[in-house]
Amino acid sequence: METANMGNSNENANQKIDWHDIRVGLLIGCLVVVVKVIKHFMPGLQLGNLDGLVAFFLCVQYTIYRARQEPEKLDEWGITTPITRSALMIITLATSCAIAVLAACSLLLTDTLSFEIRYISKMVEYIISASPQQFFMCSVGLVTLSKFPLLKGLWRLPFVVGLLFALAHFWVPFHFPGTKIPLQVIVTFPLGFLAAWYFLKFRNILPLTLSHAILYVLLHHWVQIHL
Repeated sequence: METANMGNSNENANQKIDWHDIRVGLLIGCLVVVVKVIKHFMPGLQLGNLDGLVAFFLCVQYTIYRARQEPEKLDEWGITTPITRSALMIITLATSCAIAVLAACSLLLTDTLSFEIRYISKMVEYIISASPQQFFMCSVGLVTLSKFPLLKGLWRLPFVVGLLFALAHFWVPFHFPGTKIPLQVIVTFPLGFLAAWYFLKFRNILPLTLSHAILYVLLHHWVQIHL
């Protein structure tokens, strides 16, 4: 009886929204916005990627702080969960398909496709910026939303996330030549859907972060700079 009660208590705890995570996420987001505003209005300061560095180091510190108090949070966030063969195969396949789409767009826009070694270093550098984004979008955002009864399940929440991703990029300046169709509206829906589905299915944040860094750099160099 006591074991059953403990199991029910743990299940109820797992279903409670962690407002601490949300408050920290909002605070870090506000700090990043402040740094971005300073960078925009005071370019002479040459702050570089300070906004990304601030978010990254604060996320690392927060992760260590919470892990000391509640080690089980690391699994909930998808940081220490094992990366299975299925998880690795699916993220590799999804990333490869996305790279193929970006390559096709580059060929459509320029009739050429190039890859420079510096892209790899840019991908590594961008991991610092991608990590906080993935943490708060997936480890905090998806974990929180998945606790709402209406969004429970492996398909409803990813669909909503994909739709929100597409709408959030509707007013970006990058359009297909000769049209008013934003490129990101088309690519962000499947990417948002797959990223959310993958995290909810496997609870692995690290492969998603690597995929994010790879695709962002290729999107910029293969597509955005030609639009």
